[in-house]
Amino acid sequence: NNNVKKVIFILLGVALLVGGLVAAIQLSPSPMSSQGPEPQTVQPESTNESLSEDDQPATPDTPTAAEPATGRYVDYEEASIAAEGYDETILFFHASWCPECRAFEQEILANPIPEGVQVLKVDYDSSTDLRQRYGVTIQTTFVKVDDNGERISSWVGYGRDKSLTAVLENT
Repeated sequence: NNNVKKVIFILLGVALLVGGLVAAIQLSPSPMSSQGPEPQTVQPESTNESLSEDDQPATPDTPTAAEPATGRYVDYEEASIAAEGYDETILFFHASWCPECRAFEQEILANPIPEGVQVLKVDYDSSTDLRQRYGVTIQTTFVKVDDNGERISSWVGYGRDKSLTAVLENT
């Protein structure tokens, strides 16, 4: 009877420990979020009155077409290509096992990305459709695309200067 109580007590302790670790992992920021929080749209409080366009509250964190967005480095999502406020979109074909890719990523994270520029991290191993679409045959390839996702230019960074400046100048 005492042994059963001890086993139950130990199992409860292990369950609490695992639950705490899972919660900590889910709450911890990912390396991709080191560029700061994503801009959030501020919605006006609803009222019974209609607001004219001139009376709309300002939303300083939301870029407009005339206002460039804060530079960012995020995981690739197709919808991100046409995100408002980004004049320049660069796809970074990254492989987690590649030391050259990790060196580029370290430099990208360590330096501010210019306003209006977004670098979208594409998983080289799982994104075979994107690799085929853009003719990518090696990781560390950077592809500049327009708002429709059409290729403008590309640059292979493998064996080259691992700086954000080099990426921006060569794509």
